[in-house]
Amino acid sequence: MHLGKRVHGYSMTEDQRHILDGIVGIVRERKPDAMLIAGDVYDRAVPTEEAVRMFGDFLEKVTAEGCEVYVISGNHDSGARLEFCGPILGRSGVHIAGEFSGRAERIDTEDEYGKLSIYMLPYFKVSEVRTLMDADVQGYGGAMDLVMRESGVDPAGRNILVAHQFFAGSGLPQTSESEEQRPEVGGIECIPVDSLAAFDYVALGHLHIPQRVGRDTVRYSGSPLKYSGSEALTPKSVVLADIRDKGDVSVELVPLVPLRDLRVLRGSLNDIVHAGLDEVTGRDDYIIAELNEAPGQGVSELYKVYPHTMNVTVASRDRPSGTPGAVEMDRAVTVHPADLFAEFYRDMTGEELNDYQREILKDCIYVGGGEE
Repeated sequence: MHLGKRVHGYSMTEDQRHILDGIVGIVRERKPDAMLIAGDVYDRAVPTEEAVRMFGDFLEKVTAEGCEVYVISGNHDSGARLEFCGPILGRSGVHIAGEFSGRAERIDTEDEYGKLSIYMLPYFKVSEVRTLMDADVQGYGGAMDLVMRESGVDPAGRNILVAHQFFAGSGLPQTSESEEQRPEVGGIECIPVDSLAAFDYVALGHLHIPQRVGRDTVRYSGSPLKYSGSEALTPKSVVLADIRDKGDVSVELVPLVPLRDLRVLRGSLNDIVHAGLDEVTGRDDYIIAELNEAPGQGVSELYKVYPHTMNVTVASRDRPSGTPGAVEMDRAVTVHPADLFAEFYRDMTGEELNDYQREILKDCIYVGGGEE
């Protein structure tokens, strides 16, 4: 969810309220028994008051429809803050597992098919497992195996897991630029999906691109909104899982309609602006522009056509790495800041700084402590 998030400086609050209202509408129409929220409720450990109120309003609307809510903390959340007043909220149908205790918290419920156990596992690090369990576990796979043993999951029962970790099947999962951590070979270790065999359905958080992991009933629902250009072509949705007898589960993806789409436009500034003038809808979308040439002073025209332009980058012919404006570390140390900025300005605009601009830059560097 990442409530309170900003993307390229833009507050997403209005968009998040809209998408949460859309989810409430799905709850009213489809009448689910429960909602599973797999972590990263907030974008930071100390959320804004506005973000907290937004989540509170959302929970009130969902529970008013008779839908129980099961929430875990993610790596962006403070577990202790998230589960504040947890027992009281639990009596109102909002069940929160914020702090990792060494095992998944189990809540049993009943439906027409019998007992159903919902296991809630907050985000954890291997170091926490070692400390809490006093065990010499190696890697996330070993840590997860130990946590599952401690959780006492009955493989013959009907079980749901809500978790916030990196899981992988035959290959690495799809990632996006908006994720703080990414699973990589030699980096953050993925947990084998085989460790989830006891569960009929697994609701995962952490990755922003919706995807299945190994089987249809192990899924990252993805973030409700697009938070980066790498998600521009990825439709967002919520997952409706119908859990009947043991092993009998069907999954449906219900599309989410954002207030504004997020799109990446590539080409020359002139081509992008003229195409935008011909658009009947979509000019209110969030735009990330990747230009193939320096825009000069004409970049203001882009903001007139697309007022919610988030970011503009230029693919420099001199930088095959594809990182516009990148500066090598050794040059950042040896070259004067004014010269570095002049190079950056040239890359971005295709023009040189004039004498007046150079004087202003010199004064800024002096005030900022860049001159000795």
